[in-house]
Amino acid sequence: MTRLSQTRLLITAGATQEPIDTVRFFGNRSSGLLGCQIALAAAITGIETTLLLGESAPFPTSHPRLHVHRFSTTRDLEAKLNQYFPSHTTLIMAAAVSDFTPKGGAKEEKIPRGSTMQLELVATKDLVAELSKSKRADQRIIAFALGNSDTLEHIAKQKLERKNVDAIVANPLETMDASTITATLYCKDGRTFAATKNMSKTAFADWLISKLEDICS
Repeated sequence: MTRLSQTRLLITAGATQEPIDTVRFFGNRSSGLLGCQIALAAAITGIETTLLLGESAPFPTSHPRLHVHRFSTTRDLEAKLNQYFPSHTTLIMAAAVSDFTPKGGAKEEKIPRGSTMQLELVATKDLVAELSKSKRADQRIIAFALGNSDTLEHIAKQKLERKNVDAIVANPLETMDASTITATLYCKDGRTFAATKNMSKTAFADWLISKLEDICS
């Protein structure tokens, strides 16, 4: 029996939302599309898959092996990761997690138009780095790195070491606004897998799932 046949996959996708007041929040432009495509590809392959999905991301195509749970803030995502990761063997962390959140939390009422305010921010936890500290020997973590093409390899390899993950997908900033992706997979043991340039996100999802057994071996 292959390791892949025993895999229980946890995937995060979409953006966190950090509330400013009762109606406003700050977040990012991540659509969650790529993470949803990866989750569906895994389920179709035969892997039991749990998807933690940001509130603003569209719901993926349904599948009997795909189980979806919504998250909102970084703290909410942290709680769900702590809840679900222990029962899964592999985590693909495709969600775009906010680096900052308002100090003291959200205002208790809507801030009126025209008001002048200063927003003080505090850093959020590095969720992947925290999980990697306590992962079991049978668990693997795959993270994502987003950056400018000319410095992306350096950024990805730095994150691979700093976050102590098993592999990292490096993809350029242009991915956020495109239907295609050009990405490279860097593994902790030094192996590198380069996907075909300008793949559709659906094709890339299939490609990444096909590499899971290599990563998890």
